[in-house]
Amino acid sequence: MSTHRDTLRALTEARPARLDPDTPPVDPSTITAYPRDSREAARHLPTRRLVLAGGALAAVAAVGVTVAVRPGTAPPRSGTGPGTSAVAAPTSAADWLLVAAESSATAAHRSGRYWVLRHEEGGRDRPALVVEQWLATVDRLASTAYFRDPAGGTWTPRAMRGHTAANNFLLAGEGRSARTLAALPARPDQLRTALLAWYARTGHLDGDQSEFLFYCASALVLNLPVGPEIRSAAYRMLAGVPGITALGRVTDATGRTGVAVAISHRGDGGALGQTRLIIDPATGTALAEERWTDGVRSSYTALLAAGWSDADLPDAADLH
Repeated sequence: MSTHRDTLRALTEARPARLDPDTPPVDPSTITAYPRDSREAARHLPTRRLVLAGGALAAVAAVGVTVAVRPGTAPPRSGTGPGTSAVAAPTSAADWLLVAAESSATAAHRSGRYWVLRHEEGGRDRPALVVEQWLATVDRLASTAYFRDPAGGTWTPRAMRGHTAANNFLLAGEGRSARTLAALPARPDQLRTALLAWYARTGHLDGDQSEFLFYCASALVLNLPVGPEIRSAAYRMLAGVPGITALGRVTDATGRTGVAVAISHRGDGGALGQTRLIIDPATGTALAEERWTDGVRSSYTALLAAGWSDADLPDAADLH
């Protein structure tokens, strides 16, 4: 059901084999192929840069065009910097989400030829991996993912086969264009209606609508190229979804402090599964999505940076 899970599966299959020494090499034909199972995404300035966790600036390619992140995308790891200390402590998930909605609505709206994401993903049974995706929003431009160990080292580029400007962004079970996402309603009730209309077309009418809306909202605020009005509407929509619980302040897998809201379910074997969305409510920035099973973090995706670029695809050697 979760489009974000689709992306995680595709990236997991695309891991360079050297980062999984105890597993067989990945078949090159499957690397960065477009996800098939749809149940389980810097602003343009004069030079290309990417803001990473901790507030540091790092050049990611030769001077040309800048990638600037959404406000708050790179909060201090300690959780004591701007945007974390002055927030009152609401008691419910809805209250936290409404605080985030209010904060995110003030961000500037931009666009570009590429939507650029850098995130760290990992899990209990596999080592972590940093992935930078350059996702085209213009027809006939290629999309590429770059992979690296979190400790550093050489980036490995992989073409994202099957990805085009028309389907680069997974939401509600299908690949969609940046233009389609930009046309989503900026009112929470209308956004919910639009997403549920897509839900009905998937044929999963007997599924859990609350989970579906949670995963859609999580994708919209975490990794999809939408404007601040839609991001704010996604938070407000999520605040009205039944079954969402507040977990209070938590630390994500990369050591950053935020506030978590979650949705839980029981698996067929009785295990308690939980998906957490971790946010910085002062900036409206989503920091991470994590999957937990019986109280143990099983996998995660931590957003390190996100933004627009009008540059050409960088060479792997130019990324830092």
